[in-house]
Amino acid sequence: MKTSQNKLVQKLLQVNQHKKIKLGLFRSKKALSLINWENKIKTKTITINGTSAKFSIIHILKNILIFNKNSFSATYSPHIKNITERIEVNSKFIKLGTLKKILEKICRLPVNLTEFEKLCLAFAEYIKNKKTDYTLAEFGLFGRLDAIRALFPNPEIHIISPIFYDHLRWTKTKKRNLKTLKEIVYEKTSFLTAERIYIAKQSLKSLKFIKYYLKKNTAKCFYYGKDFKIKKKKEKYFYKDDNLNFQIQSGLIGDFNYENMALAIKIALDEGVPLKTIKKSLKKISLPGRMQIIKSGKIIRGLPKSIKVIVDGAHNDLSSSKVCRSLEKIKNRELYAIIAMIKSKDPYSFLKYFKKFKKIYFIDMKQNNAYSKENLNKIAKKIGLNSETASNCYAAVKKIKYNKKALILITGSFYFLGNII
Repeated sequence: MKTSQNKLVQKLLQVNQHKKIKLGLFRSKKALSLINWENKIKTKTITINGTSAKFSIIHILKNILIFNKNSFSATYSPHIKNITERIEVNSKFIKLGTLKKILEKICRLPVNLTEFEKLCLAFAEYIKNKKTDYTLAEFGLFGRLDAIRALFPNPEIHIISPIFYDHLRWTKTKKRNLKTLKEIVYEKTSFLTAERIYIAKQSLKSLKFIKYYLKKNTAKCFYYGKDFKIKKKKEKYFYKDDNLNFQIQSGLIGDFNYENMALAIKIALDEGVPLKTIKKSLKKISLPGRMQIIKSGKIIRGLPKSIKVIVDGAHNDLSSSKVCRSLEKIKNRELYAIIAMIKSKDPYSFLKYFKKFKKIYFIDMKQNNAYSKENLNKIAKKIGLNSETASNCYAAVKKIKYNKKALILITGSFYFLGNII
């Protein structure tokens, strides 16, 4: 029954879907008016966009709010296991049957919506009569013309996660240069009308453009490094701002995860969440598909206990650089990677950070818009990586299992992590 419902939901998402998508708010705004969405829900709205770390930041913040006994609704993009993960209310995802009924209603509207727009409309329809303390919404593509902006044009809080090159096929020059980066930052920041804006740690180039576009913004802006930051001392992490300096105790891996955590902590503190509650929540935080250690399941069955398998949904050079650098710091380990990617991403820039890996295995994904493993392997050879193809993840792991010092990273896209997780 669940499988057939899944197929029906996927079919509904493709109804009236044009092959060529034109960005814009006009479709979403028209559809929202037809479902009587007036953006008058009694909740504090927090939106987030950027290139990477969106889900991580929003998930950490959500976890703090849960420990503070706040109610919430949330929408994310993309999902890992099931499409229902896109819509969540108070730690429960929407039921597949409910999503199907809502999508059937949306498909009857006289508007040709994209798949993402339909999911945004479904979120609006699902929560419009629900009362929660907070609504958390993750943007999809860029921001200025994204459907989330149509839903929440004036959030109380907006978060700018790290911004770098991504979605280049949507930019004017389609090249990795300063002009393109400025265009990307413009699409993600120029339209913001929030009361407060929180800016995550950025590259110097991105930060320069962000400050330029926020220069005349009337929102109160809080920048990583200036208003809050992370200090690392002897492998311990400390949150620091003008008033506080305390150690963070958490099981997360990687400096970048703690930098993302700092932003969530700052927002929680400004929202009046007690420090004791924040500390307690951070001890319990885990991020599915983000530097996640696999502790059970088929993928590690039969492996020596000394071998570690980590999955991460990194899919651009900003995220791959951070993941690779974090793993390279782990002593007495030989690094391996299993990678698959979709065609909207740039494998050249993504793969260049894997030069210290002992070997990389490329596999195929089920998605139609994915690179073939042979194509990725050719690119890797050009870069100078030691690589080969494998029939699937499990076949690649079998080739590695004889090395007891192995640390295996499975990465490149969220779309094939679901079964492994």
